[in-house]
Amino acid sequence: MAKSIIDGLFGKSPISPLQQHMTSVHSCISELKGFMIAIHAQNWDQAEQIKSDIGTKEGEADTLKKKLRLSLPSTFMMPFSRRDLLDLLLIQDTIANTTKDVAGLMSNRRMTLPDEIFNDVIELTDVCIQTSAKALEAVNELDELLETAFGSRERKVVGSIISDVNDLESQSDKIQHEIRAKLFPLESTLPPVDVMFYYRAVEWLGELADAAQKVGSRLEVLLAK
Repeated sequence: MAKSIIDGLFGKSPISPLQQHMTSVHSCISELKGFMIAIHAQNWDQAEQIKSDIGTKEGEADTLKKKLRLSLPSTFMMPFSRRDLLDLLLIQDTIANTTKDVAGLMSNRRMTLPDEIFNDVIELTDVCIQTSAKALEAVNELDELLETAFGSRERKVVGSIISDVNDLESQSDKIQHEIRAKLFPLESTLPPVDVMFYYRAVEWLGELADAAQKVGSRLEVLLAK
C-alpha cells in the first residue's frame, strides 16, 4: 500500500489521518437528506435523532482534527508544507461544522419547508452530498499521488475528480437561484421571520458545496507545487 511505503520512507505520514478526517466529515453531511425529509414530514423525533447523529459525527471529526493538528510535525519530507495540510484540514472541517449548523437551525426552529421549494431543497441537499463525496474521492487519491511522485496519470485522475467537484458546485449555485426565485413570490404569505431563516438555510446549504469545492481548489494548489 502507498501508505506503508510513505511511512517507511518518511516516518508517520499525515495523509491517512487527513483522509480519515474527510471520511468522517462526509459521513456527517450524508445524514442531511434524511434530516430534510424528516422535518418536512414534521417527524420531529426522527429529525432530533438525525440531528444528534450529525452532532456526534461532527464531534468525531473535530477530535480527528485536533489529533492531527497536535501530531503534525513542523517539518516532514513531502512535496507540500505543514501549512498546506492544515489549510486543507480546516476547509474539510467547515463542511462538518456547517452541516451541524444547518441541522441545528432547522430543528431548533421546527422549520417545515414550503411545498413549493421542498423538491428543490432536496435536490440541493443531494448535490451538496455528491460534491462532498467527490471531494473525499480526491483526498483519497493523495497517497497515490505521493507514491507515483505526482505522476502525470495520477494528476489527470485527480484533475478529473476536481473538475467534477467544480461542476457540482456550479449546479448547486443554479439550484440556489431557483429556490430564491420561488421563495420571493411566497414572502407575502409566510411569516417574515420564517422567510429570513429559509433564505439563511439555503445560503448555508450552498456553503456546504462551496466548502467541498474549496477542498478541490486546495488540492489543485498542492498539485501545482
